[in-house]
Amino acid sequence: MGEVAVEEADELEAVLEDTDSLAIVCHYQPDPDCLASAFALEWIATRNGVDDTAIFYQGHITHQEIRSFIGIFDIELHEIDETSLEEYDLVAFVDHSISGTEVEIPPAVTADVVIDNVEPPGESDAAFVDTRDEYGSTAAIMAEYVANESEDPPELVASALLFAIHRERLDDIRYPTRLDYQAALDLFPYADVDLIEEVYGSSLTPETLDAVGRAIHHRTMRGSVLVSSIGQTPDSGALPQAADYLLRLEGIRTVLVMGVVNGDLWLSARSFDPRIDIGMILHDAFSEFGTAGGHQDRAGGQLSLGIFADTDMDSAVINERLFEIVADRFFGALALEED
Repeated sequence: MGEVAVEEADELEAVLEDTDSLAIVCHYQPDPDCLASAFALEWIATRNGVDDTAIFYQGHITHQEIRSFIGIFDIELHEIDETSLEEYDLVAFVDHSISGTEVEIPPAVTADVVIDNVEPPGESDAAFVDTRDEYGSTAAIMAEYVANESEDPPELVASALLFAIHRERLDDIRYPTRLDYQAALDLFPYADVDLIEEVYGSSLTPETLDAVGRAIHHRTMRGSVLVSSIGQTPDSGALPQAADYLLRLEGIRTVLVMGVVNGDLWLSARSFDPRIDIGMILHDAFSEFGTAGGHQDRAGGQLSLGIFADTDMDSAVINERLFEIVADRFFGALALEED
């Protein structure tokens, strides 16, 4: 670990040593990178004398792989709606500088600690801020903090971080950095590979497979950009899984998958194209209808169906028209004209 990282780790420990309770807030519908990073911070806080720690989230965690990840690594989560963040001495935002859907927190609550691999859009008033965009994952940053502790990390913490780094950056070679690879190497001796394999083995349910199948058949392309629809589904987690799968199609660099979940239009987007900031594209194209945005290579959104809300969404005509509207708007935001 470099000198700067050691200084930051020492500074974080100094902040934690002065508090009795810490609330760690994940981004909306947290993914493994966010969850593993929060899990690691919770362990570090406990190691530094913080008696009361908790990890909070909002949204519906339906992605089967993420549900398995939480269960296998024994990560305890609390919904923000069920408690008051004001009761905690410190509040930390982890992997949370930018999100497609904002987490609703009480107006009086502000972040005291911010750790992310994405630079926030403006200045932060937090007592401790560590945002490093040279890292491909927040879990890789947290691996450095874990390494700074005098005690070896617990097997579950190391395994969760290692899985998160692979899932976020290394498995599909999604803009990984040397620092991500180094963090994975540092964590490997302390991780349980069998547990990690167990998470990988539980990533696809029959229902998700059906949704991915619908996405494969219902698609349109312009150049290296693909837009697809899974139709109606109770499983919002199927959208990112379908997007990840379709991104493997030869010649495709950018994917948007849409679906209707509980009466709302959900979006999930992925991009390997370095010229595209997919989070900004989704924000510009769809934020006026709801929440949309995210990171450079992955983003999401949840939109109101508007005039379609009172319509029978089982209608093939309505579904197809909705697909055309979303696809045209997305292609337009990318300046892709119809052939």
